Amino acid sequence: MEIFDAILSAPVLFGLVVAASLVLVARAVINLLDKVSPLRVQLDKVNKVLSNVHDGIPKKRAKVSGLQEELKTLREAEKRLQDYNAALMDVELQAKREEEDKRRQEEIRTRRPEPPEGL
Repeated sequence: MEIFDAILSAPVLFGLVVAASLVLVARAVINLLDKVSPLRVQLDKVNKVLSNVHDGIPKKRAKVSGLQEELKTLREAEKRLQDYNAALMDVELQAKREEEDKRRQEEIRTRRPEPPEGL
């Protein structure tokens, strides 16, 4: 019984828990070290792609600026064309109204009864 009491004593159980914890930590570190090299290669690939993307940013910004300037001129041209189209529509509408007025005047003249001859 003394052996069981000695084995189940607090210092021995604490030592076993500490030893088991150290074994688990060592095992986790070993597993991590096994996974580090493939992850390092993958990280290097990602950093290389990211570096290439960062190197292309100034060119793309310049291109975007050029396209924005071109778009600005196109929008101004579009505005001028829309104004011109609106003016043409107004002229066309005015011409139709004048033509309609002339046609009505002609109808009024042709439908107006002739004054009697004796008056």
